[in-house]
Amino acid sequence: MLPDSLGFEDIKIIMPDVVLITSSGNFVLDDCSGGILSLIELSWQIYIYSLDCDSFTVVFDEPENHLHPEMQRSLFPKLIKAFPNIQFIAATHSPFIISSVKDSHVYALKYEQVDTDETIVNSKVSSVEINKNEYSVNANEVLREVLGVPITIPIWAEEELETIANEFNASDITIESIQNLRNRLAHNGLGDFYPDALARLVKAND
Repeated sequence: MLPDSLGFEDIKIIMPDVVLITSSGNFVLDDCSGGILSLIELSWQIYIYSLDCDSFTVVFDEPENHLHPEMQRSLFPKLIKAFPNIQFIAATHSPFIISSVKDSHVYALKYEQVDTDETIVNSKVSSVEINKNEYSVNANEVLREVLGVPITIPIWAEEELETIANEFNASDITIESIQNLRNRLAHNGLGDFYPDALARLVKAND
């Protein structure tokens, strides 16, 4: 369950402490990070319960809390390997958890518009099963397609990107204007967002 980089070997009682023995050093359990403690706690609880019951369901609410993204990515594959007879259900906002298991069922909760006597409000919540092709992609795509986050770049970068792109909207798209756009983005540290800016430019001049 613990990250491979930790090099876990054993847990020992060295009075008065519980000590984690690893290839990268020994740690008093109380001094471990919140993520490591979370993994130990949840796996220990599942193991204890499994001693009296062969098959059951474990429900998680945002299991990504306190976990490094790499731990989020490997959490459920490791749980399934360690406890193959157990069903796991998780409510999560982590794209790493959503896409971590190939043979899984992913549902997105979405608001639906409901007509009232006076107005239309978004008050009804429904579940929609997500096609595997939509979550077997990178984290940015999962954020957009599953979690409904249309823009995955930081807000400050989005604002600067919008400002720079708008400066070119009034002119025709030429090789020179495209190169100027690329240079301006690079100068502001936004070179990686050139495709987004170009898409905005094309859309605005369409």
